[in-house]
Amino acid sequence: ERTFSAQDVKDTSDKELREVRQRMSNLQLWEGAEPNRIKITPERIYSLALVFAGDKLGNLGLFDASQTTPDQVKQEADDADEDGDVDDELEPAITTFKIHTRTISAFQFNPHDSNALLTASYDSSIRKLDLAKGQAIEIYAPSDRSADHPISGVEISRTNPHLLHFTTLNGAFGLHDLRTPAHETAELMYLSDKKIGGFSLHPAHPHILATASLDRTLRIWDLRHLTGKGDARLPHQLGEHESKLSVSHAAFNSAGQVATASYDDTVKIHDLSSSAPWASNKPPTLSDEEMAPTTTIPHNNQTGRWVTILRAQWQLQPPDGIQKFVIGNMNRFVDVYTSRGQQVAQLGGGGITAVPAVAQFHGCREWVAAGTASGKLCLWM
Repeated sequence: ERTFSAQDVKDTSDKELREVRQRMSNLQLWEGAEPNRIKITPERIYSLALVFAGDKLGNLGLFDASQTTPDQVKQEADDADEDGDVDDELEPAITTFKIHTRTISAFQFNPHDSNALLTASYDSSIRKLDLAKGQAIEIYAPSDRSADHPISGVEISRTNPHLLHFTTLNGAFGLHDLRTPAHETAELMYLSDKKIGGFSLHPAHPHILATASLDRTLRIWDLRHLTGKGDARLPHQLGEHESKLSVSHAAFNSAGQVATASYDDTVKIHDLSSSAPWASNKPPTLSDEEMAPTTTIPHNNQTGRWVTILRAQWQLQPPDGIQKFVIGNMNRFVDVYTSRGQQVAQLGGGGITAVPAVAQFHGCREWVAAGTASGKLCLWM
């Protein structure tokens, strides 16, 4: 059942908000085939990068959304006054790579190499897929090959092409110099006694780190200031906010706001854009008031055992300048919100037979993708 409809759009009095709602609500599912026919991975999807999806057994699927649809073939034939007979049952063009032995938990397109896709996995490794060659190489793994350090997130900052950042389900945050061998010991700092479900670097100030943990906290860190030795070595903690239940993910947007999704059935927006002088060499301290969410959105995040955890994911470079994020909806929709907590769309359509839990915005276009536990892809354009 929908909780946001065309009537909500029609009733919007603010002109700018109504225009955004109309535009986003008009997105349509890819017309070539219904989502239940776009099986992009053999198993349950855990991670997504628009038309790339990673599943629980380490398969990476790639869907070609540029392929010609039956309607386009018929139209081109009509325009040329030719026979337009074509099979209405288009076979979606999907390529699958087996690049990990366990769940692919996270993706990042390398900001310094548009031809490279980074993949993190519960098999304790990070790989780089060369999109032109279709080959993947290992760029990080523990020096002890028997060590079990399932990786939950990966990111290379936009200012340093050589420094790899990652988090683990063991509560560690790692740094690895890509100019060194893949198995050379990375610097591991244990930021939590429980698993870190996700992390994010501030886009403009990548020494600022946000982590979300099973210990119910969102924490903000300054990576320039490290203290302690051995297992006690830590970056300087700038601030912390505790939720009632575990926090699944933390994501910075380009404006310096952090979105979290929590099992207390909320999505929280923490506006840190003016809280601290991030570029200052002296690490600031964020008060409880500054760390408190500026917006709290009620949202059912009870995924249970068979649905992948819901995460709020921002559009990295919104073309209209309005910060927006997407998150899966347990009623088989994808919700779209602004940073002010205003819902602008609830994307759905025919052929969606499972919860599109793993949702992702295109970086600069108004395209939205989402993956399901049955390995199916929904793509709105």
